Amino acid sequence: MHFSYLEQVDREMLPTIEILWEVSRAFHSDSDHYVAEYYQLLRETAEATAELQGVKRLQALIDRFYFTLGFSDAPEPVAGSKRILLDRVISLRTGLPVSLALLLQEAAAYAGLPLEVVDFPGYPLLRFDWQHQSYFVDPLNGELLEDRQVQERFTEVTEDALDFSWDMVEVADQKSVLVRYLTELKHAFINDLEFANALTVVHMILTILPDDPYEIRDRGYVLEELDCQHAAVDDYQYFVEQCPDDPSAQLLRLQLETWPTPQHTLH
Repeated sequence: MHFSYLEQVDREMLPTIEILWEVSRAFHSDSDHYVAEYYQLLRETAEATAELQGVKRLQALIDRFYFTLGFSDAPEPVAGSKRILLDRVISLRTGLPVSLALLLQEAAAYAGLPLEVVDFPGYPLLRFDWQHQSYFVDPLNGELLEDRQVQERFTEVTEDALDFSWDMVEVADQKSVLVRYLTELKHAFINDLEFANALTVVHMILTILPDDPYEIRDRGYVLEELDCQHAAVDDYQYFVEQCPDDPSAQLLRLQLETWPTPQHTLH
């Protein structure tokens, strides 16, 4: 599988949102319809908030996103792909925080407000710098957080297991954002039992992280579910060799003992 739009993420050659639209197109032929609909909504939102500036405009934009347009958190305890792929989130108006964050970021960018993704524990936050002050948007519900609230959120999510540092709220690079998004999508397709689509997402991630042993292990699992046992053997063996001390490696060793050894291993 070839995904040219993912090949240069280290150099950030394409805007992240353009890459995400391509990801949606890989799974839905009608994706462009929802993308066009969304940009019409963004034009209306930008016009409606045009007289405001800075934090006031951001707050007005957030209110329109969550209340006027009706975007909200996914209702299921374990979300499927329709809550992650941006075109479906636009259609259904519900999604996981990572998808809501990326859609809200684009809405703000369209209005001339630079929101940046922060790779925060639990789920990403959005950061807005204005007049020497940083504000953080919780994409789950649009709550605007300031410094103390961000620290409290960190302590709550990590259960006080880590010490907070402001380095942890630096802007995430494109590679980190895409890997996090695609990892959520991979898990969602697996949860949906759509293993062919999950395999496509694993190949997307491997375009960004070639030879990553954990992604190759996950590819092996997906291939096994697709009844491609011989190909799965290759991937499981690679993982065991690269990560012999990982807790799952011992289980895979035992499993591989019952499987025939493939003639060739290609990576």
